Amino acid sequence: MGASASTMEEWRSDMNNMLELRINGFGGQGSVTLAHLLAQAALENGEQGQALPFFGVERRGAPVRAAVRMSPSSIHAHSQCELPDFVVVMSEKLTKAAVSEGITEIGTVIINAPHAEAVEKHPTWQIDAEAIAREAELFSADGPIINIPLFGAVCRVLNIPQNIMEKTILNKWPGNNSERNLGAADKAYNEVKLCPMLF
Repeated sequence: MGASASTMEEWRSDMNNMLELRINGFGGQGSVTLAHLLAQAALENGEQGQALPFFGVERRGAPVRAAVRMSPSSIHAHSQCELPDFVVVMSEKLTKAAVSEGITEIGTVIINAPHAEAVEKHPTWQIDAEAIAREAELFSADGPIINIPLFGAVCRVLNIPQNIMEKTILNKWPGNNSERNLGAADKAYNEVKLCPMLF
C-alpha cells in the first residue's frame, strides 16, 4: 500500500511514500501500454517508475489488468498491487469489479465514461476517453485508442506536469501521429473532472 490518494501533494513532498496504481480494462484497450507510459512519465519526472507485468488470460475482450508503482526513491517491491491508491477503469462496465478487486479505503478511481458518476466512498475522476480518441481520429483494429487520452487524464490526477506527459508521448511515438496523440492527451489532461462525492 502506498500514498493516501487524497493527499497527492503530501505524497510528492514525502520521500518515504510509494504510490500504487492498478489499471482494469479489456483485452485490446492498451492497459499494459498505459502502465508503461505512466512508469516512463515518473522517470521523466525525476522519480522511480515500475510497470508491472500483465496478469490474467491475455485475449481480446477479456478483462485484463496492469499496474504501476511510482516512488521518489528506489522501488524494491515486485508483487501485485493488492490495495492500490488509484484504480484506473478503462471501461465503466468494469467499475464494480475493479473496485471490488481491491483499493485503499480512501483510494481514488479514474473512469473512462461518457458521463460523470462517482463511486461510493471514493474520490472519482471521469473522462470520456473514447469521445476524445474519436475526435482525434485515433483508431486501431480494436476501435478508438483510449489509452492515450487516459494517459493524459491520469497524469493530471497524479499532478504529473503537462510538459512531462507530452515529452513521454513524443519519446514513445515520435512519428507522424505525434500531433494527434498530443492533442488527445492534452485535451484529456485539461478536461478530466472530479465527480461529487457519494457517501
